[in-house]
Parts: sequence; C-alpha cells; structure tokens
Amino acid sequence: MRQAALSITAAAVHLLALAATSAQALITSSGSNYTYPGVLAIGPGDTDIGANTLTVGGGAPGSFSVTAGSQFLAASIRFGDNLGSGTGVFDGAGTRVTLTADGNSNRLDLGAWGSGQLTVSGGATLNGRANAAACLLGNHWCNNFVGNAAGSDASLTITGAGSNASFLRAFVVGGLAVFRPPIETFTFGTPGGTTQGRVQVLDGGLLSTDSASLGVAPGGSSPLGSERSFASVLIDGPGSIWRVTGGSLENTGANFATASHRNAWATVAISRGGRLEIAGPAGRYNAVNLSSNGGRSDMTVSGAQSAIDFVGDAGVLQVGQRLGTANMSLSDGGQVRGVWYVAVGRDGAFGELNLDGTDSLLSITGTASAAANGVATNARLDIGRNGTGTVRVQNGARIELRATEALSAGPQLSLGREAASSGRLDISGVGSVVSLSAASVLAGGGPGEAFNPLMRVGREGAGTLNILAGGKLLLEGQAVSTVADSRSTSLFIGGSSDTSNGGQGIALVSGVGSEIRLSGSDTYIGVGHGPQSSGRLTVADQAQVSAIGMNVGRSGGLGVLNVDHASLSFSGQQSGNFQSGAYLSIGRSGGVGVANIGNGSVLTLSNLGDRGASLNLGGTANGPTGDGSLTLSGGSQIHIQAAAGLAALSVAHDGSALMRVKGGSSVDVGDGRIFVGRLSGSDGTLLVSEGSSIAAGWVGVGRNKTSTGTVDGGTGTLVINNSTLTAADIYIGTNGFLGGNGVINGAVHNFGLFSPGNSPGTMLINGAFTAEAGSRLIMEVEGDASHGFKTDLLVFGEGSRLDLSALKVEFRFLGATDPNAFQASGGFDIDNFFHSRSAGGVDGELSHTLFATASFSAQAEHYTISGFSFTADGGAVFTAQAVPEPQTWVLLLAGLACLGLRRSKPAA
Repeated sequence: MRQAALSITAAAVHLLALAATSAQALITSSGSNYTYPGVLAIGPGDTDIGANTLTVGGGAPGSFSVTAGSQFLAASIRFGDNLGSGTGVFDGAGTRVTLTADGNSNRLDLGAWGSGQLTVSGGATLNGRANAAACLLGNHWCNNFVGNAAGSDASLTITGAGSNASFLRAFVVGGLAVFRPPIETFTFGTPGGTTQGRVQVLDGGLLSTDSASLGVAPGGSSPLGSERSFASVLIDGPGSIWRVTGGSLENTGANFATASHRNAWATVAISRGGRLEIAGPAGRYNAVNLSSNGGRSDMTVSGAQSAIDFVGDAGVLQVGQRLGTANMSLSDGGQVRGVWYVAVGRDGAFGELNLDGTDSLLSITGTASAAANGVATNARLDIGRNGTGTVRVQNGARIELRATEALSAGPQLSLGREAASSGRLDISGVGSVVSLSAASVLAGGGPGEAFNPLMRVGREGAGTLNILAGGKLLLEGQAVSTVADSRSTSLFIGGSSDTSNGGQGIALVSGVGSEIRLSGSDTYIGVGHGPQSSGRLTVADQAQVSAIGMNVGRSGGLGVLNVDHASLSFSGQQSGNFQSGAYLSIGRSGGVGVANIGNGSVLTLSNLGDRGASLNLGGTANGPTGDGSLTLSGGSQIHIQAAAGLAALSVAHDGSALMRVKGGSSVDVGDGRIFVGRLSGSDGTLLVSEGSSIAAGWVGVGRNKTSTGTVDGGTGTLVINNSTLTAADIYIGTNGFLGGNGVINGAVHNFGLFSPGNSPGTMLINGAFTAEAGSRLIMEVEGDASHGFKTDLLVFGEGSRLDLSALKVEFRFLGATDPNAFQASGGFDIDNFFHSRSAGGVDGELSHTLFATASFSAQAEHYTISGFSFTADGGAVFTAQAVPEPQTWVLLLAGLACLGLRRSKPAA
C-alpha cells in the first residue's frame, strides 16, 4: 500500500508540473526584455501593452515567445537592438500577435543594430496591419525591417499551414541605416557594416506585405557608402505563399524589388510548390524588379507548382534594370504566370533568364490598363532594352505570349530593342517552344479587331536568335486581316521600319525538328528591313522556316539568307492591303539581299490563290529597285507552285540581280514565268551550271511579257553550262544575252544576243528558233594546243522549226587565234558551226537554204579583218592583218622619233 501511495503521489506531482509548465508557456520572456516608454509586465497570460514598444535583446541576449493560443498586442516589437540579440517564437493555432503603432514608429524591427530572429509557426498569426489608419499620422512610417541598421543580422520565418504574418507599408530585408555623431546625437548602425537579412516562408506559411525591398542602399543620415546588404528569401513547400498586395492605405502598386544598390546582393529561391504572388490593385504597375543601380540578384523558381503569379493589373517582371545584374532561372516545372511585361537587361543592366525542363514556363498573358500604362496593351517581352539581356529556353521549357483582347497592339517580343541594346534568345531541345499568339475578337475583321504578334530581332540594337536541336519559335496570328484594316503577323531580323534606322539581327535555326513557323493572317519575315539595318538568317541541318512571305534586304537594309541542308516553305496569300501571294524577295525597295541555298536544301513557294507565288531578286512591283543575289547549289531545289500562269521568278525586276544555279540543282516554276532583267533599267544575270536545270512555261531574258505580247525589258543575261533550260517559249530581248554549253528545250525567240558555246562550246536546242530583226548570233573560234581549232556549235533537234531569215552571225576569233590559218584549214564551213540532230542522237548537216538571207561578219582580238563575206555554200572571203603588239608600236614610235631628230640635226 505504501508503494502504491508513493506511485500515485509521484504521478500527481508530474501532472501538476505539466500543468504549471503549460500555463507558464503561454507568453514567456527571458534575458533582456523591456517596454518603452512605459515599463509594463509581460505575460504570462494574454497581454496588451497598448502604445508601447517591446524590445527583446536590447544590448544583451533576450527571448520572447507567445504560444498556445495566447494574445499579445503592442505598438511595435524590436528584436536585437543596440548590438544585442533577440529571438522570438509565435506558435500555435489561435496564437495572435497584433502590432498597432502609428506613423511615427516602425512596427517590426528584426536586427535593429543587432541580431534578431523571429519564427511564426503552428498556425500562429502576426498581424502588422491592424489600426491601419494610425499609419497616416506623424511621419507615415509603420515600416518593417528584417535587418534595419548596418551591421545587423536578422531572420523571419513563417512556417506551417495556417501560420501567417502581414505588414503595412515598407518591408525591407537587409537595411543599412547609419546614424552617428556629429550629424546626429545618437549612434545607430555600424559605419561600413554588413547586414544579413533572411526571410523564409515554409510548409504552407503565408506572408503578406504591401511591398518588399530586398538588399538596399546605405541609408540614414551618415553612412560611409561602403556598407553592404545581403538579403535572402526562401519560399518552400506546398501552400507556402508570399503575397505582395500594394498599398493598403494609398493606392500604390505591389512592388517586389531586389538589390537596389551596387553594394547589395539578393537571392530568392521558390521551391517545392512555393509561390510568390503579386496581387496589386488595378490602375497601377505591379512589379518584380530584380536589381538596379549596380546591385546583383539571383532568383530561382524550381519544382512542380512553384511559381510567381501575377494576378493584378499591369504585372511587370524586370530581370536587371538601371545598371544592375540579375540572374533568374525557372527549372523542373517552375513557372511565372500572368505577367504582362517582361524585360531582361534594361537601362544599362545585365540580365539573364534561364528556363530548363518540361513544364517550366514563362506565361506572359496579362494586360495593362490605360490607367496603369497610359494606353491599354497586351503582352510584351524585351530582351535587351537599352541594356544586355540573355534568355535560354531548353529541354522542353516554354515561353508563351498570348493576347485575347483587342488592345493597342498584339503580343510583342524584341531582342535588342533600342540602339544601345543587345538581346539574345536561345531555344534548344525537343519540346522547347517560344510562342506568340493572338486570338480574333471580331468575326470578319475590321477596326475593332485585335492585333497579331510582332517579333523583332535587332529592332534598333543587336539581337541574336538561336533555335537548335528541335526547338521551335511559333507565331500565330488569328486576328482577321482585311484591306481596310490589315493585321500582319511579323518576324523581323535586323530592323523593322521602312523609314527609321534599324539594328543588327542574327538568327540561326539548326537541327532536326528546329523550326520557325508563322501561321494565320498575313505572315511575314523580314531579314535586314530598313535603313542601316542588317539581318542574317541561317537555316541548317534539316531545320524548317515557314510563312507566307519573306524579304531579304529591304528599304536600304542588308539581308543575308543561308540555307544549308534545310527547307523554306512559303505558302498562302495575304488578305490585307497588299494581298501578296507566297513570296521570297531578295533585295527590294532599295535594299541589298544575298541568299545561299545549298547542300540539298528545298525552297517551296506555293499559292493557288489569284495572287500566285513568286521568287524576286532586285526589286518587286510593290518594292521597286534593289540589289539581289541568290546561289542555289549542292543538289538543292526551288519549286514555285501556283494557279495556271501565276508562278514567277524575277532575276532583276527593276533593280539589279545575280542568280547562280549549280551543282545539280533545279528550279521548277511549272507553267509560270522566269524574267531575267524584267523592266527597263534592270540588270539581271542567271547562271546555270554543273548539271543543273531550270524549267518554266515562259522565259524572258531582257524581255517582259504583257497581256498583249512581249516587250523589251532591261539588260538580261542567261548562261546555261552543262545544264538544261526547259520552257515553251524563251525570249531574248534587245538587251538580252543567252549562251553557254547546254540544252534548251523550247522555242527560242532572239531579239538580242545569242551565243552558243562557252569559249567555244556546244548548245543544243530541242525546239524552234527564230532570229528576229536586229538579233545577233555569236560563233566563237579558238586555236588549241595541237594547232587545230575549236568552234562554237549550235545543234538543232530534229523537227525544229527554224526561221533564220533575219539571222546575223558574228564570227569571233578569241585570243591570238589567226583567221588566216583557220581559213586555210578549211574551218570556215557552215557545217562546222551548225548541226541538225536526229531523234537517235546522230548529228547531220543543217540545210544551207536556211541561211539564204542571213548576214555574216567577223572580228578578231589580234587581227584586223576587212572585206569579209560569207555564204553557206561558198564559205568566207576576207583579208586579215595582224595588229602589232603594244610593245611593237612603242618601238616603232621611238624609232620614228629618233629618225626625226637625226633629220633635224644641223650639218657639221
């Protein structure tokens, strides 16, 4: 019985001890704790100290806790004051700490020139927004600091579901205040000191602030300027939220700013489902600004459901502004959602944004109201705006700019926006996508229709775009374009205006699955568009680019297009004010364009509408003049497909142009037309060589086709060497030239200069040949190393209809070839220059009667030929005198001069 009684007594003592401990744990304090200005008792139960401030750790260590559902009310609380250290814990469901200071005080000071730590946990509440109207009194302060004075160390942690803290006015992490004599009568802060401020929102906790400033400039009345601020933030775990709401008292925007001085460094990590929420008021910019004034920021958003959410008007994300340096990454499903405007590298800053991994997303889908922005507008992204910016999208990550409203503009993306800017965008890896899209809001279009996407690479500055290893750039413009209210979907690479000076743009699309695709209304790609602009687009290694049309070198710009084992596809027809069919124009409106398409590449232009499809070099009907150059090589192909007679290739519409087709390449215009030197004043050259081919329904060389027939155009040159030209009709204008070694399948109408062979060589014509009045046929003769002769040979296929009645043949002796020796060899025989070829490929003589009314002449480089006559049956009659070499003339003149001097010399 005694043992049992002792056991009961021990148990009772233990229960009493637990009850006493629980009662004492409601509000507890130890070490340095005091109230000011009144001296009041703290705890152990619910406590209200009214307009007084509680200081924990003033000049010495101290601690303070509110737990188990207790209530504590004060004007303000300071942890770690005057080089002391203070710690605080607010814990438990129902526990509530309320701060009510007026505008002459701060409400929370953690690290007020000391070390302060505070944890809000277990569902407790820290309410710093009570008695808000009082903050309009006095100095209008009511600010909050996690690290106030220089030399402080401070931490605020809100952890656990239901745990929350909320504050009015400024919320500063890493403050650098310094006040000291002789400027002040007191000392607060360490001159040249370093402040460390940390905020953690964990495991479902909630932090609400009007604004946030992380990493700030030296402040107070008397800093040295060398003070340093370090601020770090962690928002981690499902349900963990830091919500920035904008001014609770004034209508100010929600602003989350980091590293606002060259001595500041801020780090922000959002992970495992944590979220930063920018929930500001309407009519104001609501922003996350990473770095300014030389500061540095590093921000990461990682893991599924981790996000920065913009839920108010005019959401802004700026990664590096005003000379700052900022790095931001979205990885493993981390996202930014609902933002309106994003700038990476602005106003002298260096900014870098990296998106990595499937479901990592930058969603720019917000809008800005006219009240906030001056004009209502849709999503925008600037990479390099008066600064330097780099954005990388890789391994399945995405950026989307989307517009669903008819505001002042559609979604816009610029790389290198202003002249002093540099912007770079890299999109790499399968599933990695940057997309711009606009929805239609008005069926059939009209003044109230939305605007389509616009992207500029090097608008006025320098822009670089790389799309690699399956990455994609997609522009989709669903807003309806009409003649009266055009809505273009445009990508510019170098410049963007026909009248304003442009920048420098470089774009590379390379790798299987890599793509630039423009779809929807009036899609357009401009490479080197505008005065002083330059653009270069390279498409390589099975990559693809598609739109309705592209200009390379426009309005004084320089454009370069390189296509290497890749494909370009231009299809459809514009419905706006120009209504152009599928097109590629190289050098138009006074621009200079250079294109190289090689290594098995394919260019397709396709449109079955009434505007046809065209490839244009050196000017267009809508863009007169220009200088264009195109080289097609390495077995590459060009296909121009259109309704009957509406496909066209122009080599110099009214400007100048050079096109080379070589290396087994081909150009197929179907039943359409090829123009070489189309209009008066143009100068075009088309060289086809190395087993290549071109085919069309009609070809004009210095000749234009009209609704009633054909007329002379500009200066045109077409040379076919070891290649084939196929067309129903080939016209050589008065200032046209057709020549070379090759095969022509079609009827040739010569008003100009036809020169079969190539110093010398053979040309085969499988079709009719008409020598029009004033035309000339050049036949060349050249001596060979074995003292024989080579001559041009024009071969007509069996059954060719020939009209040589107005033929004028000019025999030309090349180099030092002696016409006398050629005559003596029996070479001056019409059958050495003209053949007829049977269907079986056997050559024979051409009927001499065809030459009955033809005229003949001859000239040589080193001989003077006189008295020349030639008939098909009788051969040639002439005299030829060698022209003395220049050295011979010099010696002869010198001799004559000496003879003259001797004759004039007086007798001895």
